[in-house]
Parts: sequence; C-alpha cells; structure tokens
Amino acid sequence: MTGVEALYGVFHTGRVRVALPLDELREVIMRPPEFSPLPVTADGLLGAVNLRHVVIPVLDLCQLAGYPQLDAETGRVIVIVAVGDQMFGLLAAEIEGVAKITDEALLETPVAGERPALFSHTFERLEDGAVVSLLDAAAISKLPGVPVVRDSSPRGSVIGLGEINGDSSRRTVLLLRCGPIGLCIDVGHVHSVIPQLTLHPSPLDGATCRGVVHLHDKAVPAVDPLMMLGLGTVPDDGNLRGLVLAMPRGLVVLTVSDIADIASVPVTDVLPLPPVGMRKDGFLTGVLRTGSGDQHLLLDGAALRADAELDALGSLGVAVPGKEPVATPASASVTARTGTERDDTEGRRVVPSVRKFLTYNVGMEAATPLGQITEILPYPQHAIVLDSGGALLGIFTHRKLSVPLLSLPVLLGVGGSPDPATARVLLVDAPGGELVGFVVPSLHAIEDSVWEESAPKEPAEPGALLQRGPLVKIGTEAQGRLLPNIDLSELVMAELVG
Repeated sequence: MTGVEALYGVFHTGRVRVALPLDELREVIMRPPEFSPLPVTADGLLGAVNLRHVVIPVLDLCQLAGYPQLDAETGRVIVIVAVGDQMFGLLAAEIEGVAKITDEALLETPVAGERPALFSHTFERLEDGAVVSLLDAAAISKLPGVPVVRDSSPRGSVIGLGEINGDSSRRTVLLLRCGPIGLCIDVGHVHSVIPQLTLHPSPLDGATCRGVVHLHDKAVPAVDPLMMLGLGTVPDDGNLRGLVLAMPRGLVVLTVSDIADIASVPVTDVLPLPPVGMRKDGFLTGVLRTGSGDQHLLLDGAALRADAELDALGSLGVAVPGKEPVATPASASVTARTGTERDDTEGRRVVPSVRKFLTYNVGMEAATPLGQITEILPYPQHAIVLDSGGALLGIFTHRKLSVPLLSLPVLLGVGGSPDPATARVLLVDAPGGELVGFVVPSLHAIEDSVWEESAPKEPAEPGALLQRGPLVKIGTEAQGRLLPNIDLSELVMAELVG
C-alpha cells in the first residue's frame, strides 16, 4: 500500500451507496420516460437509451443485487460507465459527488459462491461515515446475457482525474445551464446533483435564497447562482435541477435550469475574464468554450467554499421532522424604545453597517450577527432535562461535547418555555472550544442590516438587553425594522463569569 489518492464518483441506488473510479464514469444523464427494448433478456436489463446516436444498454443495479426494482421516482438518472472499450448504463437515484480515497482506505471484500460479485472493495466516506461499495464494472459487463456497446470515442473524452492522474493539462468540469447563461464548475467541488428540484418555502427566503430543499432529511438552503453573481435570476419553469456544494459547516444547493454534461477539457480552453464589465472579486474565474461551441462562465469553487455568507447559509440546514417546514408568524415588533437614527445620551452612536443578521422570536423579534452563530439545530430529542427553575433547560451531547441548553427568552427576562417541537438551538463558540446552546422559540430570516448602534460603554445585564441594549436597523433604509441587537458571544462570557 502506497497511500496514493484517487477520485471516485459516488452515487445512490436503492438502499445502497456505490462508487466507480472517476475515469470509468463517463457521464450522467436523466432517465427517459421509457427505455427502448432490446432483443435479449438478462437479469436487471431495462432496455437501452439513445445517447447522441449511441445505443447504450441500461441495467438496474438493485435488481442485479436482489433488491426491489427502482421506479421512476427512485431511479431518476443513468450513470454511463466506460470500462476498457465497453460502455453500459446503470440506473441510479442520485449522484452524491466525488470522494478522494487513498488505496489504504479501500477494503478488499471477497464474496463467496458461484454468483459473480458486483463490487470488489468498500470504503468509509470521511465526511459522514457512510459505507460505500466500489463497483467492479468489468465483472458487471461480463454477467451472463448482459449486452454492452463498443466504446469508439477517443479516450480523451472520458472523465479524467486532472492532476491526481498526473495529467495537469486537463480539467474535468460539470457543465450547467441557468436559463440562457452557461456555467461550469470543477467536479472536485461538487458534493452531488439533484435531477429534479422541489423547493419548499422557508424563513430563509430572500433575494438570493429561493427556499430550502429536503436532502438527506435536512432542509438545505437553495441559492440562485445568477442572483449571487449579479447576472439576473434563474427562471423557474418547474423543472429546476440542483447542484449541491459542501460548505465547511453544511450544504448549499445552487438552483440551475439543467445539468448538461461532464467534460474533460484542456486547461488552455479556459480563458480569463474580459478586462471590463465583469466583477474581478467575485465567484467567476474564467470563460470556457467547449468543443461544440457552447460558452460557459467558470465558477471558482474555492471562492464559493470560502464565502462567509454561503457558509453561514450552509450551517442553517435543520432536520426535517417528517413534514414541511412551517413558517413562523411574525412576532411583535419592538415598540418600547424605537426611534430614529441618532447619537444617544448613553454614549452610543449610529454606525452604518451592512452585514448579515439572523432574526428570531424571543417573545418579540430580535437579531444577532450571523457570524456569531456556529450552527443551528432543532431541539435535541434526547437531551437531559434539568428543572433548574432558571434559564438552564438541559444538557445534550454534540460533536463529542456536552452542551448546555439555555432558554434565551428567560435570559432576556421575557420568560416562557419554548416548545421543543418548534424551538431551535443557536450554538455559539465559547473560549476553550466549548459550545453553548441558546434556545429560541422560532427563527425568522437572514437579513442585511442598514445601521447599528454601537454598544454602550457599560454592557447591559442580560435581562435588560431588550430594553436597554443596542438596536440594529434590519431590512432597507425606507422599510427597515428596529430590533434589539443581541450579542450572544457576550452572553456566553456573562454566563461563564456568572
């Protein structure tokens, strides 16, 4: 074993998660309404598809493995496999992305008996501990009665591994269509794709966020990439696709009109952006012209992953408890001491500010800078309940840490116990690597600030923050709302000292 890394395309079919070496995964296409029949029968053979005048047999891997056959809902895409000079298709539910695995992490998995094994190795996906079986494409192509088609295309068109394969002259990109605009992104930055996108309303909805997508039992924020790039909006014709990106703290879905192809292209085919008319500090890094003449703007995957706003959105994915997320009603507005922008007798002053705030309900609407919040979770089902008579509701474990659950309404002097069924836990980092969980009854949205009051010289007690703490104007200059600006990091320090 040498510890050499290789890339594997991971996809989901039925109850199993499988992978192929990326150089055997030619492309991914949508399942047609029906398959063309072939004059042969074999276990798992569904028929054929006509892909650019090449007739490709398609197999149901679930049937081959003895599981129930995939239907139109669970088998939505076809993975085109190229092994040696042969090609065939495998029906799959969805593509889950690309995994970088060392040869030491591949566990050889012999299968006893006369029936040929469909896979040769297994490995653990590091991000989530999922078990992935590495398919033996050559063995599948040799199953009795299974037809394959001769691959007459040049090998350069097969998905390559770029620098990991030692060929630094090429890069592998996923080609996307957003209405009239073509985009592309290096496959190494893609977590997975969603062939048919269903958007659900969410308190996160805004100019860029189009709602949430239910993915792996999570409500994942969906972002319009054209809005993000300042290039308009992706038209919603009811057939949107999804490109899933893995951010440092969660997942984000980019909504696109079509996921057209996977292509291996010469590095020299990517041209720099024009010197005028394009933002140089954004998420675009060049222009690609494919062999067919189509032109695509190249997304900078590293810049997307490094963006604080997208990462913050990714961290807000919450579990879907078997039903649609319910939008919470607007809470009472702050009326006790809202006024116009001003300098204050307490030594405060108004500072123009445009940054992201999370707004939420604590008996009235309040806001906290989004950067203070490490993660947002539903109320944990298996928390240890503590009837302390104060703000401490309980303790739960998360990421190998014991985390206190503090009722933010009680800390702020509002009182009342949040309903665990709808409450959310805002996790905030504490010195020393600990976490503190603040429980709020419900979330509202992520919004931009217009201005903020500077904090007073002497911080207010937690119970007086709603009345005497600094304000932030949320929304727009003309139609903004004045909300209490709750500094959760300061609350953490106050609790530690207390």
